[in-house]
Amino acid sequence: MQLYNADMSDTERPRHRHRERDNRREPREGRELGGTPTERRNRSRSPRERGGRRDARYRSRSPFRRDDGESGGRGGDRSRGGHERGRGRDDRRGGGGGGRDDGANMTDRSPQPPKGPRAGGRGPFGSVAKPPTGPRASADAPVKEATPDVEMKDERPKPENMDDDEWEIVKVMGFGGFKTTQNTKELWRLYYGAYTAGQRSEELRQYNICPLLGETSIVVMTRDLHRSSNQRLLRPRSTRRAAGQHGSLWKGLTCILALSQLPLVSPQVAEVEKATNASLLWGPYRPNLYFGVRPRIPKSLMGGLMWTRVEDYQSVQNSMSTRLPVYPAFTRRAIANWTDFRHTCEQHELDGYGWDEYDVRSGGRQTIHDPANKIDITTEFIKFPGGEHGGSWGARIKGTPREDAAPNLRTTVIWYNTLEGVGSLEVADADPDDKGIEGDVVLKGQTNELGDFDVRVTEGKGDHPVTGHPSYDDKPLHRTLVHSGQVPVEALWQVKTMLFAHMKGQIDVLVKKWGEENPPPPAQVYTIQHLPGQGNMHLVQKVFEGPFEFDVIFSSGSAPTKITSEHLTAQIDSVTAAFSTRFTNIFKPRLPFLNERYDEFSKSLFSNLIGGIGYFFGDSRVDRSYDPAYEEDNEGFWEDAAEARSRNQAQLEGPSELFTAIPSRPFFPRGFLWDEGFHLLPIIDWDADLALDIIKSWFKLMDEDGWIGREQILGAEARSKVPEEFQVQYPHYANPPTLFMVLTSFLDKLDAVKTDTSSEKLQQEKSYSMQLSNREAALDYLRSLYPLLKRNYFWYRKTQAGDIKSYDREAFSTKEGYRWRGRTPAHILTSGLDDYPRAQPPHPGELHVDLISWMGMMTRAIKRIAIYLDEKDDAAEFTRYDEAIVRNIDDLHWSKKDKTYCDATIDDYEEHALVCHKGYISLFPFLTGLVDKDSERLGDILDLIEDEEELWSPYGIRSLSKSDEFYHTAEDYWRGPVWMPINYLAVSQLLNLAQTPGPHRARATKMYTELRKNLVETVYESWKETGFAWEQYNPETGKGQRTQHFTGWTSLVVKIMAMPDISGGIERERDEL
Repeated sequence: MQLYNADMSDTERPRHRHRERDNRREPREGRELGGTPTERRNRSRSPRERGGRRDARYRSRSPFRRDDGESGGRGGDRSRGGHERGRGRDDRRGGGGGGRDDGANMTDRSPQPPKGPRAGGRGPFGSVAKPPTGPRASADAPVKEATPDVEMKDERPKPENMDDDEWEIVKVMGFGGFKTTQNTKELWRLYYGAYTAGQRSEELRQYNICPLLGETSIVVMTRDLHRSSNQRLLRPRSTRRAAGQHGSLWKGLTCILALSQLPLVSPQVAEVEKATNASLLWGPYRPNLYFGVRPRIPKSLMGGLMWTRVEDYQSVQNSMSTRLPVYPAFTRRAIANWTDFRHTCEQHELDGYGWDEYDVRSGGRQTIHDPANKIDITTEFIKFPGGEHGGSWGARIKGTPREDAAPNLRTTVIWYNTLEGVGSLEVADADPDDKGIEGDVVLKGQTNELGDFDVRVTEGKGDHPVTGHPSYDDKPLHRTLVHSGQVPVEALWQVKTMLFAHMKGQIDVLVKKWGEENPPPPAQVYTIQHLPGQGNMHLVQKVFEGPFEFDVIFSSGSAPTKITSEHLTAQIDSVTAAFSTRFTNIFKPRLPFLNERYDEFSKSLFSNLIGGIGYFFGDSRVDRSYDPAYEEDNEGFWEDAAEARSRNQAQLEGPSELFTAIPSRPFFPRGFLWDEGFHLLPIIDWDADLALDIIKSWFKLMDEDGWIGREQILGAEARSKVPEEFQVQYPHYANPPTLFMVLTSFLDKLDAVKTDTSSEKLQQEKSYSMQLSNREAALDYLRSLYPLLKRNYFWYRKTQAGDIKSYDREAFSTKEGYRWRGRTPAHILTSGLDDYPRAQPPHPGELHVDLISWMGMMTRAIKRIAIYLDEKDDAAEFTRYDEAIVRNIDDLHWSKKDKTYCDATIDDYEEHALVCHKGYISLFPFLTGLVDKDSERLGDILDLIEDEEELWSPYGIRSLSKSDEFYHTAEDYWRGPVWMPINYLAVSQLLNLAQTPGPHRARATKMYTELRKNLVETVYESWKETGFAWEQYNPETGKGQRTQHFTGWTSLVVKIMAMPDISGGIERERDEL
């Protein structure tokens, strides 16, 4: 895979969202950039500052400093990095002040840390100090002294289904669901600390009693591989330390018992949750692989598929052999062919691949076109509900030679299963003395979460090569080969590397036995040692000649029926029919996209969006040093921040789990915060319960301050795709809060649907929209999430606040201004619009129009939820914030000269100045729905969009104006190319205008119709030509560029196709944002 290739063109070079790019800055007109850092800083200072008379008002207050009790802050809530770490200050931003009722004197009602026994009181384990908790706690952090015991009364009534002892535990531990801010996270950590210690003990016991399985066994190979590996393995903290920090097994189990007894849900809500969990347990939740299956369970059973062509060495030996001079010629030829051994998704490796149809609750079909191996692979994955452990599933693997394949095309296929956690997995009726297994291969296993189960790899259909070489007698290829081994848990994800090490050992044996003069053919060379038995990794290998087919069937022991290939065959057609019917009802393309070709296109894009959903578990690297440079309140702050980052103060935190969609399987197979909101807009139309479950998973990652990392790189496997220097997350970095858009969409749907709480209705919904049809379940979900939403909202307000008062800016509110942190001269990666031109040089007095627009959208969303939950005081408070934000957008960001919205900075004379680069930034107040249909500025906004010399192109709205000096310059990432998520917001707002009476209705109708058609045709034509959706599109040619297989937010075109055609008149139909 090409991560960084200097020879690639700008349009070919893959995108690196995690990359902290260099400090090259775009020069301000007439300004030179040379000189020392001090000289460069002096150019941004006023004459008064250069003379040493810096005005005190310039010192912008840090959003991290401790509240001094002034109104407008978050009360007495702890702030990060200040008071606790010896850097506390009492001059935090947001002091009181009257004048206008703009929110300055509002009391923050965001969730506060729980008080009572959990904060240091006397519980069932005696008087103890509260241990460090949450992501900020490190294993070496000192334990604070215990606070005095405080007797607190718990006025909650005891649930009827709980006895007195259990109720006392609940009261002492302070549990109350999500309404106590950190309870869920605390429980997880307490449980995991105890679980890890026990699990590791069991793993060591299993490993120690497992005999070595021979010189070429996986055990030996893996041990040597780890000893000599050049890759730095980032291991989590020791389990002993983790267990000591989080408590004993008894304490963890007590907490879990307490949580299980909480009166949180009604029987109907419990029914919703049970159905959701059961139908979502299993899936192809390893989207970084061409086909990989796992449950939504940490450290559990996983499976995956590998294959390669093995009929000759000719295609690769000449180009690769020079890289392997230390091996004999035969060995060089054999190892060279490994470049085409498929496992993980890679860019530019295949002609196309992805799901043709897929439903996360039932299954679907994926097609993989592999020209190098001369074969097309089809994987059909089907779920079978039933039992107490999430049901069973089956996968049918088919291989079809391509038209240019040789008649005797030979393919080796390997299915593997690994088991990370406590449990057992072994080959049934294994006989290591056999030369292979005839018939089905059966693995029997057991874990606490999955119960008893078996995995059956069927004999399948297809011919097998007869090589005629004497080595065939040792390994007859009509039999299935199985190799079992016990390997370190942290190495299990590197199964392909271990397989290659094992095969290298097998090649050495063959060379020694047969010599260079009589080497076995490739079909015989690329085989594993047949050694079935017990272990936590099992490789199952088949070798075929021509087309082939076999099944992998997981049968849960608690399921009423054991699944067979006949069940799988019958269910495949049923799942296909059900998917087509449902898709037609929800996403059927509308005029002018009624041709059958658009149906296939639309199904493919959506299926790959939802088929890219993954489950991730592991630790992550976070820098919680709270270095003063991260406050970014001094001149030249970006240089100080870069120096602080270079000190590599990150620590491993976690583990954490995340259930999420992803942007791209080959290049971004992990969660990105601002992408996820756009991903969920189509998903919530298809499956509201699924979307809500994903939102809940994201908010479980939030720390005690309200921060969610913008990029979730969980575990060693995820880190293997990201250079080490770009793996660190910073708790002062934000990202556009797009998940709030999805919650708004959910409320729109909730308002529109007629609620029916009958059990019959719940059964009919089959878990897709049970929380829409059951108002009680919907309200319960919102109530549980609401405190977390508030904490996140006020985190944005605190940490991303801009400075208005220090510069005598004239605005309705002295508080509603915002500035992205993580700024460098060339980039604001946190904004999501990485290299979009901003003010030069950066200044701590900047205000960013896109961020205040996101805050306006976020405020309206949480205000609406507060109204829904009858939180009247909160709703009134958010209403005041809303008004102040909308007023300040005009006061602080509208340029009368340029007739557009702009970023703001402080000029050389310490005065407010607008910096206008027309493009997506200029449109954000409109895109987020903050510009009223009767606004006098709306006409100018539409002029900017429609002008072909500015933003309009035949392929969509450009990210930067064609007339801007930075158009198509430098990296040219957000400097011209067409991006689907922003265009989706634009076409949605144009539709709203077209369907609402107002002065711009007719014009909006015309623009909506043309833009909708342009966007669909752009994505479709590139998909038809290349087989992929792309990250962005060229505004001059319409060609897809940058990252391929970008079926994340580019799949929003599915929603655009399903929007109404109003070219012949106004349809009374509205599409939500």
